[in-house]
Amino acid sequence: MRVAVVSDSAANLPPELVGRYGIGLVPMYLKLGDRVYQDLVDLPRGTFYRKLVEEQVPVSTSGASIGDFREVFERTLVGADACVCVTVASFVSVTHASAISAAREFGDRVRVVDSKSASMGEGFVALEAARAAESGEGVDAVARRAEEISARVQVVATINTFEYLRRSGRVHALLAYAGTALGIKPVFAFRSGAIEQLGRPRSRARALERLVEEVRAGARSGPLHLAVAHADCAAEAEALLARIAGEVECVETMVTEFTPLMGAHTGPGVIAVCFWS
Repeated sequence: MRVAVVSDSAANLPPELVGRYGIGLVPMYLKLGDRVYQDLVDLPRGTFYRKLVEEQVPVSTSGASIGDFREVFERTLVGADACVCVTVASFVSVTHASAISAAREFGDRVRVVDSKSASMGEGFVALEAARAAESGEGVDAVARRAEEISARVQVVATINTFEYLRRSGRVHALLAYAGTALGIKPVFAFRSGAIEQLGRPRSRARALERLVEEVRAGARSGPLHLAVAHADCAAEAEALLARIAGEVECVETMVTEFTPLMGAHTGPGVIAVCFWS
């Protein structure tokens, strides 16, 4: 049985891994001012943050539709017997529900797994599913592998400014002003299917140090699969990865970039460590 893997654009998978494992990606949507873009399709990552900073227009996002998933499932199943679809966490997007609805049209040929995460947290779930499929596992085993990793993966991130959260309406203007005035760089985590606030450091250096501490703690249970994801701060991400890789044992490491959809509400400067063991 040939099993294919599909995910959505929130997974932030490096393009070379998408190609290597033939992972199908369903784009989500980003509205910048009056124009709607498909994530990863209509708006290159390199131009997005410049537009976001310079144009200063309202930004909103929306999940992939049932029709979007139906189209990708149909295309995928032409060359595969079954498909496992890994989605962004169901508690942050309707994308998971759309995938479930679309999958019903294909019976047992499509299984949908909630990654309970985002960015490369979701990406690692899809990646491990694809590796299981490549090794010859059946659809049940591939779905089980995805569910197993979804329970183990962690994402810890910090934002650099409240300005874009304020602009998108995700944070009240007064709170955003107070956070900016105090120099707060909040640190939060996706894990166990929930978002936790881990701290409110008053400097970028302290926020990044907290990310390193969380990775060190995760490494106590064994060698890590580790990614650093960033929004328009590649050099900082590379330096952070080099530092962490010098301190803990890693199975694999990578740097990946947030898609425009993932950076829309937080703006440039977001950096996250995504890992599991």
